Amino acid sequence: MSMQDKEDSVKVTGTTKRFTRVADRGNEVTSFFCPEPGVQIYAFSKLANGLLTLKPGTLDDTSWLRPTSFLWMKSAQGWVPDGVRVFDRGSTG
Repeated sequence: MSMQDKEDSVKVTGTTKRFTRVADRGNEVTSFFCPEPGVQIYAFSKLANGLLTLKPGTLDDTSWLRPTSFLWMKSAQGWVPDGVRVFDRGSTG
């Protein structure tokens, strides 16, 4: 699960580790992880214009989370619920 939010609206406390990779479209993406046990917290790309991609399961309060879209459905399992947007690839734009 992932969600986008403004980079300046997220506060991460504690130490993180980072890993940078090149995405399918050639964009450089930097991910930040909790050092133990290595769970990804968020990621950002140079092209995201102040947005970051947050792993909402790492938030203190997850009671309000409701998925609205499913990405990479070209290779998805068959259990996706009805009534949500689906995309064959990772980009919704």
